[in-house]
Amino acid sequence: MIQAPGQPAVQPPPSGQVCTMFACDIAGFARPGRDDEVQLYLRRALHDMLRDAFTGSGIPWEQCEYHDRGDGGLVLIPPGTPAQAAIDPLPGRLAGLIRRHNRMVMEPARMQLRVAVNIGPVYRDDHGVAGEDVTTLFRMLDARKLRHALADSGTELALIVSAHVYDSLVRRHPSLVDPASFRRVTVREKQTRIRAWIYVPGDPAWS
Repeated sequence: MIQAPGQPAVQPPPSGQVCTMFACDIAGFARPGRDDEVQLYLRRALHDMLRDAFTGSGIPWEQCEYHDRGDGGLVLIPPGTPAQAAIDPLPGRLAGLIRRHNRMVMEPARMQLRVAVNIGPVYRDDHGVAGEDVTTLFRMLDARKLRHALADSGTELALIVSAHVYDSLVRRHPSLVDPASFRRVTVREKQTRIRAWIYVPGDPAWS
């Protein structure tokens, strides 16, 4: 049983259910100067910020399924929860929480976050979750162009979404985030070659 940090265990949806998937990764988590204590502090801070950002965005954190990934995590939003909140306001809220965190800590504990969002069926076994759309999610999260976007902008967060998410949520709901704020990229990671879209909240160059 997987549970969100600090919450009672919840029963995951049946295998094959379509979910909104949110993955994140702390940039430079193991870089020099970040010893074990700093890494543990960053993990705790990220968990707290995810909980607050999801809850503040109207996504029931206690119903989400959280998979820890060491320097980040995978959050599966339960089926039936509107997916629009994963585009707006969640990234902006999370970026704001990271910005506040960074004001309060020394440089080694400051954080930048890469985020990926996808939608699709999630398949389960005794060891966790899998599926083509889960693999796509993490290929996007590892994309060099997303890493460069975060590093070049110097902002708190950079978001990448699949073409399906862009076409079904971003483009159809321009009252959320302006679709023109997203840049189309091609992700080439391992055997994966897909079209995706990157958005950097708070960077005028991406607005």
